[in-house]
Amino acid sequence: MQRIVVLGVTGSGKTTFGRKLGDLLDIPSTDLDDLHWLPGWKKQEPHVFYDLADRATSLPAWVVIGNYSKVRQAVWPKAETFIWLDYPFPLVFWRLLRRSVMRAIDRNPICNGNIESWKQFFSKESIMLWLLRTYRRRHREYSEIFGTAGQFPSVTYIRLRSPEAAQRFLDNIAATRNKSP
Repeated sequence: MQRIVVLGVTGSGKTTFGRKLGDLLDIPSTDLDDLHWLPGWKKQEPHVFYDLADRATSLPAWVVIGNYSKVRQAVWPKAETFIWLDYPFPLVFWRLLRRSVMRAIDRNPICNGNIESWKQFFSKESIMLWLLRTYRRRHREYSEIFGTAGQFPSVTYIRLRSPEAAQRFLDNIAATRNKSP
């Protein structure tokens, strides 16, 4: 595995998983959220966002974390592996709720210094509302892509249906890396 896209709905743990995977494989990982969000929760200009994603995938090996359709054509045709964190809605909802509340409390910066706030949490731009609006659509979309090999039949498709399966996957990679000379 050299060129990997990590997919999943909001709150599924893509960033944590993708960074761990990149570390285990000793290849750079890029979270598309970091390329998309500027300080102050401003969105990057679409052409700049596309160019940044294209540049991140110009290396021989990489992990790209995220689902932005705006940059799919810069990323997906170069990928050799898609990994989908396909977790049940109640689990993702609970994890996202817990994460969002903790971030509003501890105010640790994410995505270029941005901070999640209570105001944001209760707004119409809430990440919780985003999950509610997009979960079913993303699940259908990824099910179709993974079920038919989509536009990329030569790509390896890996569907992990629980955090335990994701951890076993990472553990297997770690064990394989430890056996290598």
